[in-house]
Amino acid sequence: MSDELKDGRSTDAALEEWLAYSDEPEKLNESRVDVLSVVSVALAVVVLIGIILLRPTGESQGQSEQLTALGVPSQFHAAEIVAIENIPCAGAPNDTCQRVAFELIAGPDPGYVYHQDFTPGKLTPEFNVGRSVVLSYVTPPGKIDEIQSEPCDFDSDLTCTTLTIFLGEGAEMRRTEFQISPSETDTIFSPKEPVLVNLFEGPDDELEIVSISRVDPSLQYQFSDFQRRGSLFWLALVFALLVVALGRLRGIFALAGLAASVIVLLQFVLPAILDGRSPVLVAVFGAASIAYLALYLAHGFTRMTTVALLGTLAALALTALLSTVVVETAHFTGLATEESALLTLFDRIDVRGLLLAGIVLGAVGAIDDVTVTQASAVWELRDANPAFGVRQLARSGLRIGRDHISSTVNTLLLAYAGASLPLLVLFVLSSQSLGTVANAEVVAVEIIRTLVGSIGLVAAVPFTTWLAAYAVHRGSK
Repeated sequence: MSDELKDGRSTDAALEEWLAYSDEPEKLNESRVDVLSVVSVALAVVVLIGIILLRPTGESQGQSEQLTALGVPSQFHAAEIVAIENIPCAGAPNDTCQRVAFELIAGPDPGYVYHQDFTPGKLTPEFNVGRSVVLSYVTPPGKIDEIQSEPCDFDSDLTCTTLTIFLGEGAEMRRTEFQISPSETDTIFSPKEPVLVNLFEGPDDELEIVSISRVDPSLQYQFSDFQRRGSLFWLALVFALLVVALGRLRGIFALAGLAASVIVLLQFVLPAILDGRSPVLVAVFGAASIAYLALYLAHGFTRMTTVALLGTLAALALTALLSTVVVETAHFTGLATEESALLTLFDRIDVRGLLLAGIVLGAVGAIDDVTVTQASAVWELRDANPAFGVRQLARSGLRIGRDHISSTVNTLLLAYAGASLPLLVLFVLSSQSLGTVANAEVVAVEIIRTLVGSIGLVAAVPFTTWLAAYAVHRGSK
């Protein structure tokens, strides 16, 4: 450890306390600003500018209404199974179906009991009384705002009921009126009540209501899935406890980095893509910001962390460039899955760009793991033998990196294969050749993910190792 660093610690005790949890002896401090820290700060400014320029502006609000119009539910509410009854199936009296009663716990109709029939088969879930479930809910298209009695349009001597109705939600909300004649007032409506409407689109895109009716909850709800929040919560809690027990203070900061990554994805990456920003640029700047937050929070503001960060950013840039070229030359459409095809209904979303963004985001997690390991290995080698020069440190670090790369590449392959296992089984059952299976876009995409991500990993090893060897040797002077 250099005398200059010791002097820096004695004059800046607050900084020393903040960095105390890190095992790295070479701290970046105010008395020593080197090339690495300057480059790191400069790149941080670039990333910040990119995030500001690509920030979501809320232009995507109201797009969920398009999914609702297609029958895709936008709301989900908790319920509980209260009864199960075996009944003859409709249309096939000789078969036995299950009629399951779900009691709503939350949502607009708490306490309402919804019944749904299920036919026997392998795709039918196993229901048990008392089990918590989630029901999907299709939002009614209209909502009554005001109710007034006034002369009828067709006869001023008669009194009609005029309903002021809001159609849609958010930026797409429209306000219209519907008049009910005295002979049609069989149903009594109330303000703020959701209603079903039969619409007619007139000239100049004006919506005219043909008829309205009260909402039938039995047509709004449908079984969606079982409730799994409890299992997810306890598993996450066990994971967090193990990380903190092993990593202690560093483990706490690692969890903070994980939380920061989730926030970046939910608050920047996804909303920006929905707003029509370039998915590739959003993914690159989002992944870069995740690298800054995760690495510095988990490993401290050290020279070793800065080396790992620069290695991560270099490999990330290479991965983004390579994936762009490969996806273009491979003529991917981005429509290999049903979800991607559904997204084509939204004008602002670039489906092919989403494919590229997925490759970039999928690789950054493995890349920062490799770069941190390589940088840490070089620092440990220097501590074990302070006489090592830059070349000796780099050669020894590369020997460690070869072993790490061989296992990491296999990890990526198995991770992507595991995610696509049902699809691969279907291809095997169809007796297709290996070449035919690999050529299918849905499989070829996973192959591209593995190969491009692996190239980024391989490139990160020598770059990070040589940079770490230079940095640790310079820091020992």
